[in-house]
Amino acid sequence: MSMNLLQQLNTIPNLGGTGLPVQQYASEMQAVLTSQLEQIPDNELSTLSSTQSALTSLQPALSQLQSATQTLASSLSWNSVNLTTTGTGFTATSTSGAQPSSYTVMVNNLSTAQWNTASVSLATSTGSSTLTAGTFQIIPASTSALTGTATITVTSGESLSSIVSAVNQDTSSTGVVASVLDTNGGYEISFQDTNAGSSNTFSLQDINGGTVISGQLGVTLTAAAKNASITLDGSMTLTSASNVFTNAIPNVTINVSQAGSSGTILLSQDSNSALSAVQTWMNAYNSVMSTLNTDTSYTAPTTSGQNAQAQTGPLFTDPAATGLLSQLPNAVNSFVGANGSGTQSSIYQSLSQIGIVIDPNTGKLEFQTASGFSSGSTTGTASFSGTLPSGQTMFTDAVKNNASAVQQLFGVIQTTALSSETPTTGILGQVNTVLNEFLGAGSSTGVIPSELNSISLQQKETNQYLTQLNQMIASNVQNFTSQLNNLNASLQQSSAQMQQINALMNGTSSSSSSSNTGSSSSSSGG
Repeated sequence: MSMNLLQQLNTIPNLGGTGLPVQQYASEMQAVLTSQLEQIPDNELSTLSSTQSALTSLQPALSQLQSATQTLASSLSWNSVNLTTTGTGFTATSTSGAQPSSYTVMVNNLSTAQWNTASVSLATSTGSSTLTAGTFQIIPASTSALTGTATITVTSGESLSSIVSAVNQDTSSTGVVASVLDTNGGYEISFQDTNAGSSNTFSLQDINGGTVISGQLGVTLTAAAKNASITLDGSMTLTSASNVFTNAIPNVTINVSQAGSSGTILLSQDSNSALSAVQTWMNAYNSVMSTLNTDTSYTAPTTSGQNAQAQTGPLFTDPAATGLLSQLPNAVNSFVGANGSGTQSSIYQSLSQIGIVIDPNTGKLEFQTASGFSSGSTTGTASFSGTLPSGQTMFTDAVKNNASAVQQLFGVIQTTALSSETPTTGILGQVNTVLNEFLGAGSSTGVIPSELNSISLQQKETNQYLTQLNQMIASNVQNFTSQLNNLNASLQQSSAQMQQINALMNGTSSSSSSSNTGSSSSSSGG
């Protein structure tokens, strides 16, 4: 019970009055107990909630950095190339994964489809012909794209156009299309495969004693099915069923259009693409550092005195946040050599050698500026008064001159298919190791998930403790209320007894006064 309540009870002005204000005293007691007992756990819950919220918000930024790290670790992020050609008779295009190189191209021949034509001309294509009845079959080779056999029945006097229509009704299964050729001296029928290349062939055969193909029309082979052919670098000959060569050069498509033509294909490293890929990774890193800087910030009090307080971020003393603030910069600033071994067998051993630095004022990655750092920080360079080379220029020059050495510094994994790789060496390997430690990997729980689990347990335990406190406070207030009610009852009883005593005393006093008056009268009469 507070001293305030004790003092009020000890200074009751009128014990015979209407009694104590029980509800008022009970409410005051509950407020005092709640304030004194729940302040510490309430503050603890507030701190836990702020830490939990900050860590939960930090996780996506770290995951994005890990995704950017693994994307940059794939050689597909680096091997974007510019393709140029010289010469005529062919074109070329490249896709992701093409490697810097150059090739000479010789177009030997184009692909052709099998073509059979009649040697006998007819006077009309649509009118009645001189053909007699007969039957023939169109039989594609087993290697053809389409292998359905068609049987064509020709009636006596049937026109060429009618025969063409009958053949073309089965094109979807045979792959053979017929047409009528106007030779200026008459009309001839032709048969052509819809697919080019040496594997797509067909035969025309008279059956049942007919002579439509071999005799009456005299159909013979005009052009054989043939693959397109090119020679690369004067020694490697390649063929294609079509005039398109896919992956003749890895991730390069060549489309030929003129036999006997030649030229060159030049694939040069696209340094701008590599620059963009690295900048994306740097942005993800800087986003993490920006979040950490805010969440671990400290601002000194702006006033003095007992109530002056510093302002701190929700993760100011959090071990996970402070660990990341130390380990991530150490990872990107680390000295690496061949395969990340730390030896000097590699041309580049640090990011600063290719123009990428950490601004000591912000902790963020950036391309070196002429003055050193974009924030204008002079940390460690107080006496510097010269002009530094452009970091972007240093980077693009390094990529142009020795792309493999730059990739080795980062720990890039050579691949032709995967756009994301898990780095184990170089700068990216060390960054990924730090991220695995804090986010978790495989069956290993990371530092941050572990801390969030711990926070949840602490919140649960603290809330349980608060529940017990509230129950205890309610019990104490209830007991106190009961005591006050009992005291009021006692006071009321005492008041009633006092009234009875007063009434009794007043009655005794009146009787005594009457007796005294009678005695005085008797004395006077005597």
